[in-house]
Amino acid sequence: MNGGSEDFAAAAALLGGAGVALVLVFETVRSPLPRVLLAGVVFVVALAIWAHLAAGVF
Repeated sequence: MNGGSEDFAAAAALLGGAGVALVLVFETVRSPLPRVLLAGVVFVVALAIWAHLAAGVF
């Protein structure tokens, strides 16, 4: 794997953005079921973006 500094910066931005989104979900949504569903959506979207950036899956 030949990852340059821009690849690591993109990964850091993606993980940081997902982390911020999860914090916002957990602090604003109080009901357990919507909280879990929204956290799952954040997780799936982050994985989809990661897969697209890594291998161009989509």
